[in-house]
Amino acid sequence: MIAARPALGRRGVVAGAGREAAYVDAGGFVVVLTLVPPVLPNGAQAARLPAVGEEVVVHADEVWDPRIRSPAGDIAAAIVAAGDRAVAGAIVAAGARAVAAGDVVARGRDALTRAIAARDPALAAEAGAELIGRGGGLTPEGDDLVGGVAAVVAVGPWPEKEAWLRALIGEDLRRRTTALSATLLELAAAGMGPEPLQAWLAGDAAALERLTAIGHSTGRAIATGAALAVANV
Repeated sequence: MIAARPALGRRGVVAGAGREAAYVDAGGFVVVLTLVPPVLPNGAQAARLPAVGEEVVVHADEVWDPRIRSPAGDIAAAIVAAGDRAVAGAIVAAGARAVAAGDVVARGRDALTRAIAARDPALAAEAGAELIGRGGGLTPEGDDLVGGVAAVVAVGPWPEKEAWLRALIGEDLRRRTTALSATLLELAAAGMGPEPLQAWLAGDAAALERLTAIGHSTGRAIATGAALAVANV
């Protein structure tokens, strides 16, 4: 069994469960249990999915470190180009619902681009306030866009990037979005992300397809955010 390092040793109670995943509330940190090796930086593999109300302690035979590496210049150029095409194509192909959801990303791109380019915490705070909590699902689309940006900035070469990231995420994060999304955003601000994002930023072009396949719009929004950050860091 494999667990992401941030999930290892967590103890909590299953707050939700489905056919493919169970969600463990470990003191506000949400662990995602699956029957397959984890993709998310808060994930862990389980022999069976526990029922709601069960107490769980996360153990593992193997530990996966979800920390992102800063992309090299030639990789960064390819990521930006591929990311824009993949996101646009996926939104169009998915139909009207995805196009409507994509409006959150479209509006947020400009605000985030300005905040990244200026390295300005005040602009980061404005962008985060505009996006976090926007969109449906366990991880709203605006959160996923912010998460993609945060993961890249966190491993980038900026001086004083910690203040920028704190402003982007905001002190009231857990009052503005879901517990699962808040967990993922906090991990992103610490430089951790989904396995396909980690692989893509390390230069594995094939990982982009796996990334954009996560959720209804989650992976596409993360890819968009990462591409924005790579282009402007």
